[in-house]
Amino acid sequence: MKKKLFVISAVLTGLLLTACGGNEKKEPTKTENTGIAASQKIKISSPAPLSTLDTTQTMDKNTFTIVQHLFEGLFRFEDDSTPIPGLAEKVDISEDGLTYKFTLKDGIKWSNGEPITAKDFLYSWKKLVTPATIGPNAYLLDNVKNSKAIRNGEKSIDEIGLSAPSDKEFEVTLEQAQPSFLTVVSIGWLAPQNQAYVEKQGKDYAADSEHLIYSGPFILTDWDASSDSWTLKKNTAYYEADKVNLEEVKVTTIKEENTGINLYQSNELDLARISGQYVQQYSDDDGYVTHSDVANYYVDFNKKAGTAPANIHLRKAIAQAIDKDALTKSVLNDGSKPLNGLIPRNLYKNPETSEDFRKFSGDHLVYDVKKAQGEWEKAKADLGDKIKLSLLVSDDDNGKKISEYVQSQLQENLKGLEITINAQPKNNLLQTRKDKKYELSLSGWIAGSSDLDSYFNLYAGDSAYNYGSYKSDAYDKLITDARTVNANTPNKQFDDYKEAEDILLDQDAAQVPLYQSASNYLINPKLKGISYHLYGDYFNLRTAFLED
Repeated sequence: MKKKLFVISAVLTGLLLTACGGNEKKEPTKTENTGIAASQKIKISSPAPLSTLDTTQTMDKNTFTIVQHLFEGLFRFEDDSTPIPGLAEKVDISEDGLTYKFTLKDGIKWSNGEPITAKDFLYSWKKLVTPATIGPNAYLLDNVKNSKAIRNGEKSIDEIGLSAPSDKEFEVTLEQAQPSFLTVVSIGWLAPQNQAYVEKQGKDYAADSEHLIYSGPFILTDWDASSDSWTLKKNTAYYEADKVNLEEVKVTTIKEENTGINLYQSNELDLARISGQYVQQYSDDDGYVTHSDVANYYVDFNKKAGTAPANIHLRKAIAQAIDKDALTKSVLNDGSKPLNGLIPRNLYKNPETSEDFRKFSGDHLVYDVKKAQGEWEKAKADLGDKIKLSLLVSDDDNGKKISEYVQSQLQENLKGLEITINAQPKNNLLQTRKDKKYELSLSGWIAGSSDLDSYFNLYAGDSAYNYGSYKSDAYDKLITDARTVNANTPNKQFDDYKEAEDILLDQDAAQVPLYQSASNYLINPKLKGISYHLYGDYFNLRTAFLED
């Protein structure tokens, strides 16, 4: 890397854009703001309520979709998911790729009119990794100098590789070169927070929309932790408020897709998410939009010692007893594809060979009833002929139909296994997983950046997301080597991660990969200029507008 002001180099661009999955049928493109309607107010649906809006604590992509509208960081995503300057005017990257010097834009302000400064980033990034205030995404800064040791309580927060030499300068020192670092910086988890404001609010900070200030294109109104509806309004203090066309976005939680469709058809919704049978039914609608997700969905095991899922033979039996082709074609039927690995397709390609990691690593834990039943016999010898397990799922349409299919497959192919379904609201489900109060869980992970490690870290021994208590020293060493000593040697890095995936899945059956999802919508054909990013949000309305 040559020292430079921010211009994405050919190498960096290649590394970032290899993550692009490519949009599919009827994907709208940006249009010029001609013929814009006089009223710029829309209504959209959300599949679940919001979880916390403290950006250091936010976890789920549904909430991140709103976060990306409310809180902008140093960088943000262009329409093609390339990171471009946001609140930063530019970044100067050192020759060795270890130092990032961000210069903030002139005149940027919080929604309450106060200036946004480099100290706001220093505060929020430190807050994310400080043990007393640590967030679930703290691991994303593990490559910042001393950050991992700090979150593990081994060093003081004052030793972190972050500084704010002036109100306009923010500096980051990394342990290893990280070509995807700007994609990480572009997500709301690294948005700024104003320390004086946060501390003045105390425990009320982010408890509702009245105890928040905003750095993004919109502000929030009419929301608290129990709300099923809320409203986004244009942030007039935003530095590019002139490019934000929508004056108001009313959002309502609608769990039943049929309800959302009916509201869309009666012109009471401008955007509704659909899946399954509705995709086929409405794929010819003028407002139908679909695109691939860089995401995996899987069954996770709580492997706590002394419990049935701690048995390796039971896990291998379950892992090979689910027909994923039938799941995606007959149950989901929405463009989702079977997945036989931890890493979804199109997350990352080897920059030297251009081979996608999913193809390089191959298939793991494929559907094989004969092998599943062989492992089942070994499990029964250890655990008894009758085994009852609970499957934790979300209480929406997808959670219901997927869990019922998994239940049917396991009980049909593994005689003597009984699966009960524990359906919970998404926010409750996340807490139940964090509290490790489950046996099996239907889970998902959507790419936060193009880093392979963002998936492999889910099962690291010290990961905040390792809810199932998986532990393998060999696995930990491989993923550590991949992101450190071999980070700039793509072939060695790919070999490390492939071996780690073999250990995680083929040897230990720590999870059951199921499918890679697709997102499908019915959108008012007059609603133009929506962006669909690979990371951070499902869709973005920053420059969207209603056509006349």
